[in-house]
Amino acid sequence: MGAILIPVGLLAAAVGIGYYWLESWQREQVRVRLSDQEADVAELPEAPFAVRHYISPWIVATLTGWLLWYLLGVPFPIACGVAFVVGLLGMELDAWILEWKQGRMESQLADTIDTLVSSVSAGSSLQGALTQAAEYAPLPIKTELDEMVARLRLGDPPTDVFNLLGQRVPMETFRLFSTTLAVNWEVGGSLSETLAAIGSTIRDRLIIARQIRALSTQGRLTTLTVLAVVWFMAAMMWQSDPPRFLNFVLSPVGIALMTAVLVLQGVGVAMVSKISRPKV
Repeated sequence: MGAILIPVGLLAAAVGIGYYWLESWQREQVRVRLSDQEADVAELPEAPFAVRHYISPWIVATLTGWLLWYLLGVPFPIACGVAFVVGLLGMELDAWILEWKQGRMESQLADTIDTLVSSVSAGSSLQGALTQAAEYAPLPIKTELDEMVARLRLGDPPTDVFNLLGQRVPMETFRLFSTTLAVNWEVGGSLSETLAAIGSTIRDRLIIARQIRALSTQGRLTTLTVLAVVWFMAAMMWQSDPPRFLNFVLSPVGIALMTAVLVLQGVGVAMVSKISRPKV
């Protein structure tokens, strides 16, 4: 009986000691957070929720060009031209993904502001309204609201917490929202009316942005159609007479012309991407 109780007692003691050290570590973390209230928000290692990936498309483009040149024996200038087009298309795809994420974030911010206006008008405090909004908000804005509520509960300066939201989500609408909360916390005033005006402004901005995207879709589709037609014609010419087509492409004149076409395609993609994204 004693041989069983000794290991059980040691295990219970180890669990108790571990639980005690865990509680001590958590209390220490809270004390550290509370002692750093005066720290500058810019020094906090907070990354934005979504960023552009400027290097990844060109890594994929470089690997594509290297595979075409080294493994498939494609002439080096043509492989470089293909890599150039692939890199620009990758940049365009990354920009589309970022626009989609930002649009969804702005739409969720407008809905969150409506919830805040209802809660504040009903008599709730700003912190209570943020807690309620974070409870029912969808992702990804729920993550940002949970971060704000957690920092406020831990005792971080509210103005720094609100400014940190504008840094984590570097968009005009979120900067306006965070600045409004910080100013209202410092000087007071009617927060519900101000937030209602901001929510209306955000929805108007989303409507204008959708209209601009709808008008610029024709230019994007035209660019993609021209690219597809060029490659479709090249495939048809190769299918009709493969030896002659390969002899022309592998000749010095063919290599120069193919490289020039690929470079012009890349320049066209870059120009359309720049023209079709005006600032709202």
